[in-house]
Amino acid sequence: MMQRTRTVTRTREVATARSALSETLILHGLSFTPGTAPFVFEQTVTGTELLSLESMHCSGTVRGEVESGGKVIVNWLKSGIGVVDGDTLVIGRPVLYREGRQPFRWDGFQSDVMRIDRDTLERVAAERGGWDPAPLEFKPHHVPEGPPLAAWWLVVRAIAPEVLGRIGPVPAERERALTRFAAAGLLTAIPHWPVGQGREAPARTRLAKAEAFLLDNVAERITVDDVAAAAGLSVRGLQSAFQRVHGVSPLSYLKGVRLLLAREHLESGTAGSVMEAARAAGFTHAGRFSSAYKAEFGELPRDVLRTAAIRSVADR
Repeated sequence: MMQRTRTVTRTREVATARSALSETLILHGLSFTPGTAPFVFEQTVTGTELLSLESMHCSGTVRGEVESGGKVIVNWLKSGIGVVDGDTLVIGRPVLYREGRQPFRWDGFQSDVMRIDRDTLERVAAERGGWDPAPLEFKPHHVPEGPPLAAWWLVVRAIAPEVLGRIGPVPAERERALTRFAAAGLLTAIPHWPVGQGREAPARTRLAKAEAFLLDNVAERITVDDVAAAAGLSVRGLQSAFQRVHGVSPLSYLKGVRLLLAREHLESGTAGSVMEAARAAGFTHAGRFSSAYKAEFGELPRDVLRTAAIRSVADR
């Protein structure tokens, strides 16, 4: 068994906030600057040494330098302003902390963080890529978008309820499987290759080819036979591989990606209509799309589009 813990910090004291952050990150030159509102810092960290999730809110400005150490750290801003390694972050888009020191600044923000054991991620990358386990390089300053971004959110949505829903002893085998699942989601979203190779190396395993085919053709009419043929697998072998790694069938995985891709189009305001968002994500029947969307997210797509339009007018 492994021990999953939860640490909650709520404070108006800068010293307490500094101590809490230093427990979860390798930090240098950390400083806090209160804003015009009273200083508030909140942090909740849940997980094990292999995999953890964190939510954070701070009313002021936090700056310094961060190192990821033995973890691979993915951060996504929910509100406020964030700058990491000189890049201003896009709200709702994951950013990967590279190895080595990198400067950061967060202003009046809310953010979420996932930490994945680096050794586990390197082993998963080797299996997917067909190379020997080795340290990885990731495409610098890469911000996922489109189907890879939807695939990342699919993984987050699958992991979060289990991690956040249970603290205390958890089966070590299940925690390792969950960590591998998180690693595969990150590797799907961000291009990577072994250190020193000097170029992006596509994964060569059959499962990785199947995943790539699905994401490359997310808006097309494809069957499980198409996916199996692209990956060089039998349909039975493909179904077995997806069930083992993702816990669902290939077409269920594709449906999840499509729904999250449609949600991105609706929430961002890039779609002019519900049907435009549906078609861009591979749905051809408006009624079935709306039903599936409501079943997954608890709201109708037309309501999401209306909210996005109101927000866009208010921001002008």
